[in-house]
Amino acid sequence: MRLLDRQNIPVASKFRDGSTRLHLGSFIALGCSVLILGPSLETFRLGAHVSKSQIGLLISAGSVGYLLGSVLTGRLLQRYLAHRVLGTGLLAIALTLVGLTSVHSLIALAVLESFLGVGAAMVDVTGNTVVLWVHKGGAIMNALHLAFGVGGILAPIIVSKSLSWTDGIRAGYLVVAAAVAMIAVAVLLRPSPENPHQVGSRGFPSGKSRLLILAMLWFVSYAWVEVGFQSWIFEYGTARGLNRLTQAAYLGTTFLVAFSLGRLISIPLASRASARIMMFADLALCIVGLCVMLVGGRNVVAMWTGTILFGFGTASMFPSMLSMAEPNIPSTSSVTSTFLIGSSIGSIFLPVLIGALIDRHGPIAMPATVLAGTMVNGGIVFAFDRTARRP
Repeated sequence: MRLLDRQNIPVASKFRDGSTRLHLGSFIALGCSVLILGPSLETFRLGAHVSKSQIGLLISAGSVGYLLGSVLTGRLLQRYLAHRVLGTGLLAIALTLVGLTSVHSLIALAVLESFLGVGAAMVDVTGNTVVLWVHKGGAIMNALHLAFGVGGILAPIIVSKSLSWTDGIRAGYLVVAAAVAMIAVAVLLRPSPENPHQVGSRGFPSGKSRLLILAMLWFVSYAWVEVGFQSWIFEYGTARGLNRLTQAAYLGTTFLVAFSLGRLISIPLASRASARIMMFADLALCIVGLCVMLVGGRNVVAMWTGTILFGFGTASMFPSMLSMAEPNIPSTSSVTSTFLIGSSIGSIFLPVLIGALIDRHGPIAMPATVLAGTMVNGGIVFAFDRTARRP
């Protein structure tokens, strides 16, 4: 029996499409470029001679850039071809990665990280919007975010190998930048998909504004949960006594492996189970995983078990919410950028807060803060579901 998505077209045949492959490749590049910052934070901190809470400003700077990029991309997609926007975002990422290894002051690093955020938003908003245009979400949306996880798996490995072989991160960053630039060129040479929501089409449906607000708030809390965990899991492991270059790095990799496996499993599940069911199952896994980490403390088994459960739990939350929203909210570029604006808002303040809490209360602050965000996230999902199901 062939795996079908909601359009009754074999999913396997869609993966053979050249544009779909490029979109997946772009998200591998996006995942690697964004998540490479986490295992690099300590290197940047030592080079800039600042505290953990201060270096957390880099994550916030990237989120500010992502916020601006999300607003910008929603407008660009109404005026320019999608692949031009996507390719430009990839080129911006490649250039910024090169620049990050050439400066040592906190201000310069923050400025470059904000530019990286702009490029990342261009890739993220465009990729998600195009998949909603062409495939209406579903299995291909889960595959797109699986590709992001694959890139994230590569990031700490590349940083770890670069530190081991060259005693620095520059070589790893340059390798990633070169790969991103090659994908950018391929995207720019590929014809763009048609935009089904041209300027001048009907506006946002009346009565749907509350759903749009709830969805945006969900993305704020989702960034609180995922960005907070993935940005500090490396430092959390180190603070709990794990070896920095091996165990702590691989703890972060384990999260991303679980995250990616969860998204891989979610591809067939998305064609059989509703996005609503998948979302509530994801929330349950996240809560259990974080509680295991809180109760286990320095226990290595508890750290790895909690990380794996949390990785599986967060795997399909983002694409599931997009799929929950798609039947109720039109998938225009402005709507998609609004969702991701919410995601960037949630990423601006929390990383700095977690860094400050770790400095003051120790590593337990990380899972405790992320658990609070998960509970808020679940409440918003419940409200969104109740509102969407009303006649």
